[in-house]
Amino acid sequence: MAEPISKIRRVEKTEDEVKQEKMAAIKDQIVTEDAAFLEALELVKALHDSGALDMINSALKAKEDIATTFLNEARKEPATNAINNLMISGKLLTDTKPEQTEKLLEGLANAQAKANESLKDDTTLGLFGLAKAMKDPDVNRALRYGLAFLKGAGQELK
Repeated sequence: MAEPISKIRRVEKTEDEVKQEKMAAIKDQIVTEDAAFLEALELVKALHDSGALDMINSALKAKEDIATTFLNEARKEPATNAINNLMISGKLLTDTKPEQTEKLLEGLANAQAKANESLKDDTTLGLFGLAKAMKDPDVNRALRYGLAFLKGAGQELK
């Protein structure tokens, strides 16, 4: 009759065996995903050649200093003002229809071109010239738009 097993002996792998298994797993992964591995190598090479890899490594080493500096600067009033203004601008952009924005920007570009043309003329614009210009439908439309814009802005300034 056989003797009962009283001790269970675990077979522990040596450090070299563990390393060989890990190396085999890495090799299998490289063979399986060769295209992705080659792309990753190209990316790392490009980062190294451009000096960006050194910059990234340095930034990672100094991450706590960078984070502290960033947070200290972000807490200052100019930075918080900029963040708040960006959020308000974002709200304006989401509330405004793209067609309106496009029309306004096209109008501004056209107005700039016309204003640049008018700089070539050195004649003084008098009161009668201004009254005559106001009869031009385009000028009148722009004045009405501008006045309505100013009225709306003024109402919000109360």
